[in-house]
Amino acid sequence: MKRDGTNKSIWQDDSSFLQNTAEIPDTVDTVIVGAGLTGISLAFELQKRGQRCLVIEQHGIGSGTTGDTTAHINNFFDVSYDHLISRFGSDAAGVVAENALKVVDIVAQNIEECAISCDFDRCSFYLLSTEEKHDKQLANIYAAHQELGIPGQRVTEIPFRVPFREAIEIEGQAQFHPLKYITALAQEFEVRGGAILLDTRIRSHKTTGDGVEVQTEFGRKFTAKNLVWATHIPLGITRFSTMNAPYRSYALAAKIDGSPMKLAQGADLCDPYHYFRYQLINGAWHIIIGGFDHKTGHEEDTVRPFEALKAYAHHHFTFTDIVAQWSAQYYVPVDGLPYIGKMPGEDRVFIATGYNGNGMTWGTLAAGIIADLIDGMESRLAETVSPSRLEFTASAREFVKENADVVFHLIKDRFAADKKAELDSLKKGEGKIIVFEGKNVAAYRDEEDALKLLTAACPHMGCTVRFNTAEKTWDCPCHGSRFDTDGNLLTAPATENLKPINL
Repeated sequence: MKRDGTNKSIWQDDSSFLQNTAEIPDTVDTVIVGAGLTGISLAFELQKRGQRCLVIEQHGIGSGTTGDTTAHINNFFDVSYDHLISRFGSDAAGVVAENALKVVDIVAQNIEECAISCDFDRCSFYLLSTEEKHDKQLANIYAAHQELGIPGQRVTEIPFRVPFREAIEIEGQAQFHPLKYITALAQEFEVRGGAILLDTRIRSHKTTGDGVEVQTEFGRKFTAKNLVWATHIPLGITRFSTMNAPYRSYALAAKIDGSPMKLAQGADLCDPYHYFRYQLINGAWHIIIGGFDHKTGHEEDTVRPFEALKAYAHHHFTFTDIVAQWSAQYYVPVDGLPYIGKMPGEDRVFIATGYNGNGMTWGTLAAGIIADLIDGMESRLAETVSPSRLEFTASAREFVKENADVVFHLIKDRFAADKKAELDSLKKGEGKIIVFEGKNVAAYRDEEDALKLLTAACPHMGCTVRFNTAEKTWDCPCHGSRFDTDGNLLTAPATENLKPINL
């Protein structure tokens, strides 16, 4: 099973993965945990600044959300600039916009420097109002773009056959094959002397007077001046498990006849919204479509979003066949901006989390932000997205909204299992929470008719996991930890597996 479930993205059938570096030193300047776009980009950036870095990854290169992204490189975000202006002020929103406008060129520079072939293309994004109630929202977004210098204009035609009322074209976007990009970047990092350790989980870390000691699950220890959690969400019990709400997004890729009228990206303003773009893969044009997001562990039937996505695709697009469907996890921060920088209370530990579905942009920016902080350089962007920022008044309502259900699941789920369910009633490929001898048990029957029983309490904070029918995983509805049907940890913030139960 891949890290995010049984469904493979369009990228994961078309990319080679690296092996461990032959010689891995015990002492480095910086240990980076996580080999997605953030971790690999940061390792490459720090290396160019003269640092010796070690990247440690629980699975493989790009095996998490980077391998499941729809790979939009945008100069705007899911939380629109008018909302950022309202929450943080024009100055802070301007700092974010100023840096977002640089991201495409940063990626392009890496591609040129390392001679990377990753289907990189520049294009425009078309944001649509498809209902009258969205017209004002689109107008506010466009006004904020004009104020902050995001290039674009109102248009009356778009390169998609999607009905709309009003539309704006946002210029200066890009897209690529994410796994080709970070795999090549990781290879160049190794060629230049960097080290990568795959299939290894971090067991613990402790800060010392002059650095950080990191211990793996296999007992090996590494010493570094700095530690970076590039794991999408920091491991263990931290404030950031409650400051970021876990969500799932769904995507599919379908072949189209011929070529698109224009290479472009697009989205509507529905809630949840639909997004789409064209991509050339192995000489054939595809349309990639996504949407139908929901909080992790909160959808009773996770096949339903895929069916809804297919229905939407058939209604709005013409294609020959669907070649891939997949889902991915992302984290929504309570105030709209990610948390990138020093972990509060740990001077030599850094984090990057809360990208809100804009990982290609924020992951690239995070590499520069954290590299600067390690070098002792502050910036207005680092201050704006600091994990220590005090903007609770701007986010208190969202904090309460996103965490109310956490309390519900922590308490209610202990009594919500189907007490009438019997083990022999489980069908092949089906998972349920059942009560056995007074305890909740995560029960799954595989396709070979073997029954697998696991502890149902997430080892992170004790919420009862729920079965994800589409991905064949156990998902925590509180903070987003995910496990395969054998109990193996797939996604943080948990650090332990679900334990097997023998009857």
